[in-house]
Amino acid sequence: MEVEIKSFSEQDVQSCAHLAASSSLKDVYGFSDYGWIEKLSKATDDPNNLLSVAWVGDRIAGFIWVHLKGAFLVAPYLRFIAVDPKFQGMGVGRRLLREFEEQTKHLGKSFFLLVSDFNLEAQGFYGKQGYRKVGELADFAVPGVTEVIMVKQNIRETI
Repeated sequence: MEVEIKSFSEQDVQSCAHLAASSSLKDVYGFSDYGWIEKLSKATDDPNNLLSVAWVGDRIAGFIWVHLKGAFLVAPYLRFIAVDPKFQGMGVGRRLLREFEEQTKHLGKSFFLLVSDFNLEAQGFYGKQGYRKVGELADFAVPGVTEVIMVKQNIRETI
């Protein structure tokens, strides 16, 4: 199975919005198709946002939304990643995460993301990709949920 990463386009908004709104996080965070359509449409207008789509054949398998300086106004932040359940466990998430790192390594800063405390599967996935837990933000996005701050050092920082 070949995963092809392409730049996000307006034609991708509906499919990616539905993918995000259908994720296992929808109930906790109150995701909806309409809300995601609005978010993604606005995101494309900001030059500090990078959106990429993973394709397998003619199907969208996942996408990422990155803010180039979303962590402390200087470091790249993975705002959202979604992989269609039909493609989970097939390397799509790993490929999207690698795209995030490749597209932002020129900034010379570590890579940041947040993951919900209850999302142990995602925490394990990020850990296997070299991310480590550096802190927590209780009740940050929604009451009762702690966001785990994870970071991976950009090799470029040490050169």
